[in-house]
Amino acid sequence: MRIKLYPNFNEVFIDDTLKGIFYPLCSIVLDQYPENVFHFVSSNGLWINEGFETEYNTFHYTQFNLIENKYKFKGSKELYKGAEQAQNIFDRLEKDFEHNGKHYLKTKTSTDDYIENQKRNLNLKADDEFDADYYLQTFYEFSINKLNFELTNEFGAFKNVIEGWIKNDQLSSIVYDISSNNSSFTDIEMNAVYLFPESINISDNEKIGQVIGCEFFTDGNDSNLLYNKNDGTILNINSYS
Repeated sequence: MRIKLYPNFNEVFIDDTLKGIFYPLCSIVLDQYPENVFHFVSSNGLWINEGFETEYNTFHYTQFNLIENKYKFKGSKELYKGAEQAQNIFDRLEKDFEHNGKHYLKTKTSTDDYIENQKRNLNLKADDEFDADYYLQTFYEFSINKLNFELTNEFGAFKNVIEGWIKNDQLSSIVYDISSNNSSFTDIEMNAVYLFPESINISDNEKIGQVIGCEFFTDGNDSNLLYNKNDGTILNINSYS
């Protein structure tokens, strides 16, 4: 297995439909599929409006088409509460972090301070649809974690660097095996009839692996990845630890 942490957005998605909504976490190449690149992604930072679920994206999963090793979105953006507001400010957040990220890291700017500063800078108001605090927290944690990795080659260290959490000296596997004895995925298999429509049979999919959400953010939403080689679809399943 070959793993690339923090791929660029345009290496993962075929267009910008989900920019500011989904984060590319890592890309992997497996020995059994040397020509394919699989991507772990996450929509952490936005809550879900279950009234807009489709057969392609729900609270529990998102299905993509894999086209030339990039993901094509099949669902509805309306599922993600505040998606429009998030996309409206995402470029400004990225530009600010490009300019100030190293300063945030050097001064160990706390997540709470970052959130308050950005809400003031962007003039963000309370909104029933868009949870600005959650979105900014997620963006900051992801961005600080990525920058710290680029500078130190140390993965998952932001909790120690910024928030002063006790450092875990055990190196992460980054991608975990879900082929057997994985309790969270076993729960998914046991409840598949309730989680997926008739059009999705997870037994038709090969298990690629799992990444742990709190290693990229502080959100415990893990991503389980499956691949259906017959129709070229990717199933990204959420599980909460």
